[in-house]
Amino acid sequence: MDRRRFLAALGTVTAVGTAGCTDSGTDRPFADAEWREGDELALDTLAESHVETLVDAGGVTLFSTAETSHDGDEEPAPWLPTQEYESGYDLTNGRWYVRQELTQTEETDVSELYIAEGEALIRQVIGEETQYDRQSVDRSADRLTEAMRSEALTGIRVEGETANGAAEYEGLNRWNMASDGGSEVRGDRTARFTADAFDGDRTIPESIETASATLHVFESGVVPRLEQSWEGKHDGRTATVDVGIDYRDPGAEIPEPDWAADARNARDTANK
Repeated sequence: MDRRRFLAALGTVTAVGTAGCTDSGTDRPFADAEWREGDELALDTLAESHVETLVDAGGVTLFSTAETSHDGDEEPAPWLPTQEYESGYDLTNGRWYVRQELTQTEETDVSELYIAEGEALIRQVIGEETQYDRQSVDRSADRLTEAMRSEALTGIRVEGETANGAAEYEGLNRWNMASDGGSEVRGDRTARFTADAFDGDRTIPESIETASATLHVFESGVVPRLEQSWEGKHDGRTATVDVGIDYRDPGAEIPEPDWAADARNARDTANK
């Protein structure tokens, strides 16, 4: 979800509502669901049902926010700036859209990528300057689906490695998730699970003192929302990271962005 991840996507283009009123903590929605093990989660089953249901729907949009803070005036190193990240997959029409925006900067800082019909269009807006790029791509339907499968496990993945071989740390298996009744997300009933301990390793903060998480699951086994929070020591000071992940609009068509024509024209003009 960080800037490195977005830039990595650009470099490989040739090759994601508020909870409503809660129920009693003794309530156990969807008690017979295969992704439940009593008050706990059957993690492998949950991961599979989440991904397969979204693939069958024809796509999904992952929308993520990261809100970060730290003591002192100087930014720690390494650091994750406060930002929004959106990645939408439209498997039916073979489209992929990515947007990353740093939200606590003095000037606009937005990067966007749109892939469809054999081309990748890129827009970057930093301050008052806008840059475009256009590239030919050869991305099959199978490769787009596999990319979505991987990204749809963000925050959920319970095993595996990152692209550079580093161990995954954000999986639900790192949390002591337990049933906490029922709730709603975007008007639909969910089973809610909460956690107050995290036993994984993180880069930011590098030493965790307190952590908490809330997970929502639809009856289908789709995870519409996951909220996670960590606080601890980082680069000699206290730092907090709050991450929210929403999986939205399964099967929705992704429209061409309104800047697409500008990207094509800018590239064509530059090549003359």
